[in-house]
Order: sequence, then C-alpha cells, then structure tokens
Amino acid sequence: MKSKGTAAFIYIVLVVLSVLVLYPFFFAVISALKPIDLYVLNKLSLPERFYAGNFTRVLFDLQLLRYLLNTVITVVIALALYLLICSAAGLAFGKFSFKGRLFLFSLVLFFMIFPQMVVAGELYQLLSRIRLLNTRTGIILAWVAYFAPFGAYIMTTFYAGVPKEIIESARMDNANVIQLLFSIMIPIAKPMLGTIGIIGTLSMWNELPFAMLLLQKDSLRTLTIGITLLQGEYGLPIPILSAAVIPFVFYLFFQDFVAMNATAGSVKG
Repeated sequence: MKSKGTAAFIYIVLVVLSVLVLYPFFFAVISALKPIDLYVLNKLSLPERFYAGNFTRVLFDLQLLRYLLNTVITVVIALALYLLICSAAGLAFGKFSFKGRLFLFSLVLFFMIFPQMVVAGELYQLLSRIRLLNTRTGIILAWVAYFAPFGAYIMTTFYAGVPKEIIESARMDNANVIQLLFSIMIPIAKPMLGTIGIIGTLSMWNELPFAMLLLQKDSLRTLTIGITLLQGEYGLPIPILSAAVIPFVFYLFFQDFVAMNATAGSVKG
C-alpha cells in the first residue's frame, strides 16, 4: 500500500512538472494563432479560428524567411567544407607518419579549448584585413576554423582504428592519397561522418557570436540573429513574437531526437 502511494505521489509530481514545462509552449501557440486585438482582450482564451497573419508578418514583413534561406545556404556550404577538412585531417593524423605529426595534432587539440569570445576580436581583425567582413565566405571560414578541430579529433580516432591492411592494399593498387580518401576511407567512415555532420550542423545553425559580429548587413543575417534582434529592434507584440519563436521551439524539442536517430548506426552492436 505504501509503495502504491509513493508511486502515485511521484506520478502527480511528474504531471505537475510536465504541465509547468509545456504551458509556456501552449501559451505561445494560442497567442500566435490570435490577432493582436483579440490577444489584448483576453490573453488566455483559445483562438476562435486559425489566424495566419502573425506568421505571414514574421516570414515576409520581418524577413525571417530570408534569414532562414541565408542560414540554409551558409550552413550547407560550411558543412561540406567542414566534413572534407575533418576527414582529410583525420586520415593524415590517424594513418600517416610524418615529421611534426604529434605536434600538429596537439595544436589542433589545443585550439579546442578557446571560447568563441576569446578569438572573436582577432578573427574580426583578420577578416577585416582580407576584406571578408559581411560576406558568406567570411562566416563560413570562421565556422569551419572554429568547429573543425573537434571533428578532426573524432575522425582521427576513428581512422586510427581502421586496419593497416586496407591502406597497404590500396597502396599496392597504386592508389594516391586523393583516391584513398574518397574511394576507401570516406565510405568506411560514413557513420562517423554522419555523427560529426549532425554535431557540426547543430553548432553552425545555433551559432550566434561570430554571426552577430561578422554579418552586420541585414541581407546576410542568419535566422539566429533575426530571432535575437526581433524584440529589441521592432518592439513586437507577443502574438508576433510567439509566431517567430514557435519554429525554434519545435527545432529545439526535436533536435536531440534527430541527432540520436542520425547517429544510431555509428556503432555496431
């Protein structure tokens, strides 16, 4: 009897906590589906009908659709370069022996400890000198340079476990380094590339300090910047802010689920 009472108490606590966690999202949804005048009259009432005006204003008038397109284009290009560099560096450090290999690999690991704000100032000055401020090229290079050391480390540990016989067999068939990388090693590493690809995508998509510093033109802003600046720049009412935030909430809610499923095949049981 005591155990049933304890279990019931735990369930009640969990239900209460779930309601407390989910209510802000529920409030955002019902607010986004109401016109501003109806929201002002009764903030807690359910919407009488589906109202898409807030979403239309967010996507087109406030340019969040353009920010989304900017983010997609920039992240896709940066991710392709990121995966190529991580895979090539992993092969070099994991399977090749050359002078200074340990020092260079230690240097890569050393770069992983720096927070973004520590390197942001120097990065700004560097890109300013080579005239890459307010360009997609500049933010792509910044993202790849900052996030690639972690991916290179992961790929190095993976490639180090690949049997040497595969490399030797490819050498006997006169395969050069490019052929070895693209024809043999990358196909072998597809599960691990998927893992670091998900990590890299989430990191670049959510990145704010570099994007805020290096992309000051409104036409180049990413979605993260657009969401961040909405309230301060426009003083928007709650229904419109809710319509802007809801897609982000869905994204944050499902990103762990997506990452878990994408990496499920990376380790063989």
